Amino acid sequence: MRLDKYLASCTVMTRREIKKELRKNPAVVGGLKVSAPETQVDVKSVVYFLGEKMEYHEFTYILMNKPAGYVCTNREGRNPTVFTLLDERYQKMNLFTVGRLDKDTTGLLIITNDGDLSHKMMHANKHVEKTYYVTCDRPIPSYAADAFAEGVDIGDDKPTRPAKLMLSDELPCEGYLTISEGRFHQVKRMMEAVGCTVVKLYRVSVGDFNLHNGPQPGKYREFNEEEMEIAEKYKNQ
Repeated sequence: MRLDKYLASCTVMTRREIKKELRKNPAVVGGLKVSAPETQVDVKSVVYFLGEKMEYHEFTYILMNKPAGYVCTNREGRNPTVFTLLDERYQKMNLFTVGRLDKDTTGLLIITNDGDLSHKMMHANKHVEKTYYVTCDRPIPSYAADAFAEGVDIGDDKPTRPAKLMLSDELPCEGYLTISEGRFHQVKRMMEAVGCTVVKLYRVSVGDFNLHNGPQPGKYREFNEEEMEIAEKYKNQ
């Protein structure tokens, strides 16, 4: 990889800024000073730039606790996107979300540039489970759990796949719903099928990824070691 591209992936600087900086402050690659931006660098090399050791990773993995009001697209529009919440360093990368959450839906969102992981988790044949905490405008009927376990008609060509609903004894308008598909507005349409309107929707988990030790609403962080192991597990399936 070109030195300037390598350094741009490790810093918040643009390649133009890096080229200018290299003239004054060469990088140290494998113990040798290098100022030519076109120099080919082995990504496994030990590289220092501006006094700091560079950390290069082929892919980036981010766990975000998505707030309401943001859309899951990297195209500019009327609504702010989740990518505007990221630091400048990440905004330079070709990142995308693994699946999408509606503008008003909050909770777990994975952002990456690893297409293999996204494919393995989101492909319809994989049936990766996603759990949501649902708040409705009225008490969720007791028969909903059995109906969802059988599959319900939400207006598509075929009923939904079996889903799990765990109702709250103390909060009758709320519950946890686990689905293994990703149809358009699926949770909202399933609740409408049993006479309820979703007023708040929070995604708790996607597969083995969860927000138990995750960032606060509106915040994000890169995967920890456990989450990296989970990602490798899905990629090897």
